[in-house]
Amino acid sequence: MKKIELVSRVIVFLVLVIVVTFYFREYSLDRYNQGILLDKKEYISNFDEYKNELLSSKENFSLPYSLTGSFIALLIIVGGYELIVFIVSLFIKFMVNNRNKIDIEKKL
Repeated sequence: MKKIELVSRVIVFLVLVIVVTFYFREYSLDRYNQGILLDKKEYISNFDEYKNELLSSKENFSLPYSLTGSFIALLIIVGGYELIVFIVSLFIKFMVNNRNKIDIEKKL
């Protein structure tokens, strides 16, 4: 693996970690605040509705459809990641080449 590709992978990975951490934190805080505001009467009054909603979901997802869906989702995730890394590496190469051209022009 070339140095530029490694640098671009590290940059993309760090940006993704920061973004996912931010949204996961917001999601967790939102769920925590909903839990604080939930009182026993509200939970009990909607208990049957919650139970019916959970039980009405389909139980018979077939294995081939689940595997196909998971495979496509992983392809999209990994492909998107690789595409972003490729674009960032092109940008870094462009910046390095411009810097080299500027240095050559200064020497002339």
